[in-house]
Amino acid sequence: MIATYTLCAILFLVGLYGVVRRKNLIKVIIGIAIMVQSVGLVFVVLGYSEGGVGGISQTMGLVALIGGLAVMTLMIATSIRLHQKYGTSDISEIRRLKG
Repeated sequence: MIATYTLCAILFLVGLYGVVRRKNLIKVIIGIAIMVQSVGLVFVVLGYSEGGVGGISQTMGLVALIGGLAVMTLMIATSIRLHQKYGTSDISEIRRLKG
């Protein structure tokens, strides 16, 4: 069980690295998606473990995954509009062109 939680923590840290260190908007969105999926996986694993809270935790995991999917859809739509307006997906370039 500890290995599963470690895997979830590693996935979260990989996503966090993608958010913090990347300048491409699509790569940042992928990093956020990885972080959301790792949190959903933690909820599912909590419900699966012996002595876990069962269905409530798995339901929360499903809600986290579906909510994350909805947020990803909105972020992708926003990034498409930003690319259409500024002609780039580079965050620093968009900030420079904004003003």
